[in-house]
Amino acid sequence: MRINKLCFSILIVVLASVGTVWGQTVSFGSAERIVTGRLVFSVDRLRPGDSFEAAFEAKIREGYHIGAHDKDALYPAKLTIEAPKGISFDKPIYPEAQRKAFEIAPNEKIPVYEDVVVIRAKGRVSKDIKPRLVTIIAKLESQACKADQCYPPETTTAVAKIAVSKPGVKVNRINSDLFAKTTKPTDKPNDAASRMADRLENMNPITRVLLLYLGGLILAFTPCVYPMIPVTFGYFSSQADKKRRAALLAAVYVLGIALTYSVLGAIAAATGGMFGAAMQSTPVVVGIAAVLVVLALSMFGLYELQAPAFIQSRASGRSGVLGALMMGLIFGIVAAPCVGPMVLGLLLLAAKIGNPVVGFFLFFPLALGIGTPLFFLAFFSARMPQPGMWMIAVKKLAGFLLLGVAAYFLLPLLPKELGRYLIPLVVIAAGVYFGYFEKSIKSTKPTAVLGKIFCGAAIAGAIFMLLSNGSRPSLTWEPYTPSKLNQAMREGKPVMLDFTAEWCGVCKELEDGPFSDSEVIRVAERFTRLQVDGTDRNDPKMLTAVRKYDVKGFPTIIFFDSSGNEVRSARVTGFVNSAELIKLLESIK
Repeated sequence: MRINKLCFSILIVVLASVGTVWGQTVSFGSAERIVTGRLVFSVDRLRPGDSFEAAFEAKIREGYHIGAHDKDALYPAKLTIEAPKGISFDKPIYPEAQRKAFEIAPNEKIPVYEDVVVIRAKGRVSKDIKPRLVTIIAKLESQACKADQCYPPETTTAVAKIAVSKPGVKVNRINSDLFAKTTKPTDKPNDAASRMADRLENMNPITRVLLLYLGGLILAFTPCVYPMIPVTFGYFSSQADKKRRAALLAAVYVLGIALTYSVLGAIAAATGGMFGAAMQSTPVVVGIAAVLVVLALSMFGLYELQAPAFIQSRASGRSGVLGALMMGLIFGIVAAPCVGPMVLGLLLLAAKIGNPVVGFFLFFPLALGIGTPLFFLAFFSARMPQPGMWMIAVKKLAGFLLLGVAAYFLLPLLPKELGRYLIPLVVIAAGVYFGYFEKSIKSTKPTAVLGKIFCGAAIAGAIFMLLSNGSRPSLTWEPYTPSKLNQAMREGKPVMLDFTAEWCGVCKELEDGPFSDSEVIRVAERFTRLQVDGTDRNDPKMLTAVRKYDVKGFPTIIFFDSSGNEVRSARVTGFVNSAELIKLLESIK
């Protein structure tokens, strides 16, 4: 009996001691918390189908630190977010860690967080969620330390409520200062160019070269290469007397194009500049147009282009090769504005490697792919039969084509009211000349009739160009300013930001194609549509926007959702057809 009483007394003492210690622990945890946190959102309310951002702001008591979200941390910080059905979150985006050495491991820098830490996560709202007030809970698991003394791991919990409204209700952006403070995320961009760069980097060299060559072949059939077709035909059709060396001349011509293209690509990657920026330079554009006019006038028989006598005497018959190389070197600049995920991915990879020589050899197979169709065009143009009466007309037609291309390149430098008449005037001049003045066509009755038909068709085509210029419905744009973008974000409207330029052939193709599609216009009505004009290479507002959004070439289309976040995976570089553009527009909430 006495033993039982003794055991009971000991049990009471032990329980009392444990209770005292527990009470002290709880008191310490509540009054002396090292990490406190709050959960905030980027918008004041949610709507069905929206995307938004949540931020967990953790404040760490002065003099303390916690382990960062890093594989080298002893106890990595981990954030979990609990949300009701209909709301989901991506993986959290953690800030970069500070690396510090402590006495416990003086030779090793440990990744930690100090002061204030902001962890972001992108959230999505399902389309079928019902309007109501929802509760979202965020929990941060961490271990706090002071110098070399560490405390038991703890969980910091933050609870926030937010209303889910009906579709169409205005949504305002909030806490922009907090979201702006977030440090650079460790996640990689998910746009097509970044994915292409990763893919190219992880390929074996032979596969990479083959893929780049095939990518160049695809680029060869895009609008940015179209001006090269009349240039190639015009120049090589005048080389018919050198048809025995047609393959050599065509190969050297393509080599020149590839050399210029690769050098420009390597420079853009090394300097962080925009690919194809040379076509923004007025002297370059005027110089190319002047070369085209000189070639065109030679087609009309005003003079014969040939190398100076001292070069011919030393070239021993190789002057044609030198001419073809020079043509390729000059007009390789024209192909440079061709952009797309392949080109921009290559720019990112070359910039990451950081070696201009390696960058040159990365761009070279792509340039050869672009030049391959031009090789065959040059070859067959140079292999045309010896000049006869019909060949005189063909050469003069090539001359008018060259004048048309020269006019095309000069359009960005001319006032729009004048520029819209330039190409139609060239077409009318060609029609009138072949219909009434070209002797080789008037020499026989059938060809004379064909000349009159060609004249009528040319005049009708020019009139159609003048009447249809600007008459088709098309997407309307406002000039981009940061204030207009911020206003759209405050109003909860998605944004479509287009980077374009007058010298950009693919940009014109977008304007005449998808941007004039009635279905695209309908789907894009809910977007605030802003446009950055890159025609003037010295425009400070354009340069600021290009740097801010890391634009590497024109055209580029950037989308922002109704919460004001860029949808990086939807970024468009190069041409996109109407169906693809509609799909992208419908995916932006």
